[in-house]
Amino acid sequence: MNTTRHKRLARLGTVALALPLLAFGPRERLAPTHWAFVVGISDYIHLEDGEGGDLVGAEFDARRVRDVLVMARGFPEQNVRMLLNHDATKAAIEEGITDWLVENARPGDNVVIWYSGHGSQMWDEDGDEDDGLDETLAPADVLPQDTRNDISDDELNRWLGMLPTDNVVVVLDNCNSGTGTRDVTPFSSGRLLARDLDSIERPAGAARRAIGEMQDESGFDVGETRVLELAAAQPFQVAVDAFFPAADGREEFHGGAFTTFMVQQLWKAGEEVTYEDAFDQAYEALKRNRFQQDPYMSEDVSLRSFPLFFIDGGTAGVGEMALPITATSGSSAELGAGLALGVSPGSVFATDSGARLVVRSVEQRATHVDVVSGSVSEGERARLVSHVFGDSPLLVNIAAVESRLSDALVAELASSPAVRLIEEDDAFSHLIVRRRGDELRVLGSDGFARHEGIGVQPGDMPGLASLLRKEAAAKSLGDMENPAQTFGVRLELLGDKTSFGLGEEIAFRVESERDGYLTLVDLGTDGTVAVLLPNADDPSMRVRAGQRLDYPGGDLAFQALEPVGGGMVRAFVTDEPLEISIEGDAVYASGGAAFATEITELLKNAAGRDGAAIRLDSWGTASVVYEITN
Repeated sequence: MNTTRHKRLARLGTVALALPLLAFGPRERLAPTHWAFVVGISDYIHLEDGEGGDLVGAEFDARRVRDVLVMARGFPEQNVRMLLNHDATKAAIEEGITDWLVENARPGDNVVIWYSGHGSQMWDEDGDEDDGLDETLAPADVLPQDTRNDISDDELNRWLGMLPTDNVVVVLDNCNSGTGTRDVTPFSSGRLLARDLDSIERPAGAARRAIGEMQDESGFDVGETRVLELAAAQPFQVAVDAFFPAADGREEFHGGAFTTFMVQQLWKAGEEVTYEDAFDQAYEALKRNRFQQDPYMSEDVSLRSFPLFFIDGGTAGVGEMALPITATSGSSAELGAGLALGVSPGSVFATDSGARLVVRSVEQRATHVDVVSGSVSEGERARLVSHVFGDSPLLVNIAAVESRLSDALVAELASSPAVRLIEEDDAFSHLIVRRRGDELRVLGSDGFARHEGIGVQPGDMPGLASLLRKEAAAKSLGDMENPAQTFGVRLELLGDKTSFGLGEEIAFRVESERDGYLTLVDLGTDGTVAVLLPNADDPSMRVRAGQRLDYPGGDLAFQALEPVGGGMVRAFVTDEPLEISIEGDAVYASGGAAFATEITELLKNAAGRDGAAIRLDSWGTASVVYEITN
């Protein structure tokens, strides 16, 4: 993104939105309640390990979803049914929806159905699919080359139509197509069943395959406008089962990329956070963490704009990020959540009674703490008040790169501590450099290409090094997420778009729930990190609670200029302004990966330190990704 001073921009007017009310029927209880049916299939009855076979993270998805619904969102434990692995057959899933939910749920109740596992396709027999294929879910007893046990979108829609409530949310972490676009890596697998549909006999009356190799836009569609669907990827994309590496005091784990970040948002979300808010935050987190998939949400469903797990008379869950104390022993205690929230050792929790707890270690579903002052008891809740942000360089795997190129790349990056080159084949890396023919490609850990067309001569390594420094800058800024933000910050691109052609104007709207000072940072498509606010014209941008700031304004405009590609803007609101140094006659401070690290340190200083941890109540953040195209 670049700025030019060429004309005054008109500000867009503020549009007032009225939320429609759900038309709930008569209640048979004193008050509506919540129900959840959660399915996670890692171990399939008829599949083997490997790409398109057994998954590692789906079972953990289900357990994390169940934990956050019960521990943080107010779902009665007895109202959450979980099916794992071999138990999640087609018959069991059908029974869970058409018997258990249908018999227990009442008009006005909130129903959540969450599926983590494989998806697939089957021949369309009723002609409602342009490509001649119905999308399906793969239950535990799915057959590799026979679709009789698949659950089609048409079939699931019939089941959902039996539910007595209009307050239904379906979350699907699977995919139905798209594996040809990614490479296999040790750190992810696609949630698409390995199946050759052309080898399966078409039943009589099956629609012909209409669009051949064209991109299928239909996807797994839950259909009815009364049901809100959240899906992990676009219909033509891969949703990945991803590996998240261990860090000091934290276990490694696997999980669906979308579910992992969506569950984090459910732990953090306050009472008024809507489905759309939480979805947008999970989307941005995926992008900050270099995942290519693009989740989607039903467009014409009123539930989008309602608070999470809304029921008639209120919402579900706590109004701040707090974890339940699940066990105590002397001066130690155990909290719920664990890795699902991203808590790190050294972080600090506090209780309403004044106890102070410091994180010792973090497991899949539990956080172990030392009670350093006060006392705690099982059942209390502890709030995260400060967090340790560890040093986390960008890890780049060059094991597949020939030595003459890797040696040249090592030399280019010798003075770039934000990038660490990895030479072991199976050691976790955020990015992987591989050769394909006469070019090098940079892959994300999810197997998708982030950069292509890089030459295979030592003289091409400066260009590759520049790309990696840009990725390191993005990671440095992306890692500065507030895991227990106490006030909301909203950042959006004006014009309701995220993709811009060359020459188009780009403007932002920022709104904070609390007074503070705004820092707006752009990671441009060329890798330049630029602080848009504060700048020489606005050395300290004060924002007021609830007031919308459109930026830029006046005689300043931002234009989309070359190079094309993806960028990211982050907004930080702090109690004190960041002391950004601007050199000479420049309007904006800018730099590369080292400058990104400098900004994060300034942010930590402005937030205030709590020993080794950073206070979380003094700052808030939001982000938005954009794309510049030809």
